[in-house]
Amino acid sequence: SSDAAPLSCAKSTSSAGSSGVCSTGLATLRRDGFASMDAIGTEGTLTTRPLEFTGKHLFVNADASQGEIRVEILSVFHTGGQLYAPDGGLTDPIRGFDAANCVPIQTDSTRAQVTWQSGKDLSVVAENLVQFRFHLKNARLYSFWVTDDPSGASNGYLAVGGPGFSGPRDAVAPH
Repeated sequence: SSDAAPLSCAKSTSSAGSSGVCSTGLATLRRDGFASMDAIGTEGTLTTRPLEFTGKHLFVNADASQGEIRVEILSVFHTGGQLYAPDGGLTDPIRGFDAANCVPIQTDSTRAQVTWQSGKDLSVVAENLVQFRFHLKNARLYSFWVTDDPSGASNGYLAVGGPGFSGPRDAVAPH
């Protein structure tokens, strides 16, 4: 209201000589935006540790509006403390899930679905030991997840909620 008193700040009397200038600010981050893997003005790769998952759909939170992100899935098996590809060499992309067949992500989105030209979903590799290798060109990768929900709901817990969320879990993808 117009009757509200303006915020004021008393000058400091400390010997440090503070100017007494006060301000209030608000910082906002994109979802999962506290850290990212960046390849700005360059190319880079990130390979996950071996993991097993359930679900059919891979999503990323990324900014690739000035570049692209492609993903490949690597087949691995574990024996004697070592990781191997089925042919005994280094981990190799699974046919149909290689970077060349990945439809490039070229947008800035907190919920972009990763797909491959083969049209396969991840159910064929679910519950197997695999790695994801992300290929970035002039892009930022904030997070990734696998879900059964084709709209991308992660079913994970939300720290403070957000627009479109009615409870403590990401159970419905916002529109």
